[in-house]
Amino acid sequence: MVRNFFYFIIFGVLFSCKPDEVTPPPAPAETARIIVNPSFGASPLMLDSIYQGPNGIRIKVSDIKFFTTLMSNQNNTFAEVAYFDYREKGALLIEQTLDYTKFSSLNFVLGVDTSFNHDDPSAFPNNSPLNIMNAGSMHWGWNTGYIFISVEGKADTLADGIDNFDLSYSYHIGTDLYQQAMSFSNLTWVKTAAHQHTLAFNLDMESFFFNPSQPIDIPSEPFTHSGAGLSALTQKVALNFKNALQAQ
Repeated sequence: MVRNFFYFIIFGVLFSCKPDEVTPPPAPAETARIIVNPSFGASPLMLDSIYQGPNGIRIKVSDIKFFTTLMSNQNNTFAEVAYFDYREKGALLIEQTLDYTKFSSLNFVLGVDTSFNHDDPSAFPNNSPLNIMNAGSMHWGWNTGYIFISVEGKADTLADGIDNFDLSYSYHIGTDLYQQAMSFSNLTWVKTAAHQHTLAFNLDMESFFFNPSQPIDIPSEPFTHSGAGLSALTQKVALNFKNALQAQ
């Protein structure tokens, strides 16, 4: 009896001292980033630097901004909205926690889809690029809706060898008429960190300004705010920007 009681005590002590099972930590989240690398032909584009077009016009680019909406591949949603601001955010368009392998193709609207474009900009969540605190000047106060694409800078139109940069240009594309559907397939995602993959686009601003099929004549076409009287230039700017944006 005493011996059995002794064994019972020993067994109880050993059992009670058994270490707890350790739960492994959750796997790190996988993230997918989309970046846009502006260039001028074969050279990376630096804001406020001087570039010369084939017609001799020299330009500086001070701002490149644009929205994309409804980014998806079939039934897989990448993001409802993304906002590119080269001066404030650099090359990053958007970063999401999701499985990049579901996005070998990508479709989106270049601009703000009609389903969002006329909503109250103060009613979007605080973290939405469409919230007025984030969109800022990319929402028209005088017109219901957002600016889809904004390209601004200066041009030197005097061929005198002096840095004059006498002309400011401003291309603001908006209104539902100028939303543009984009579609890319066979995309290449590159592993850029342990749990991160990145998809890169190139935005060739030389092609944007000096597209051989329909170049923008900056001296005579220095601005558009998408009004009815400038529809031809607005259409040209919108299409040139679309064609200049290509997957790398």
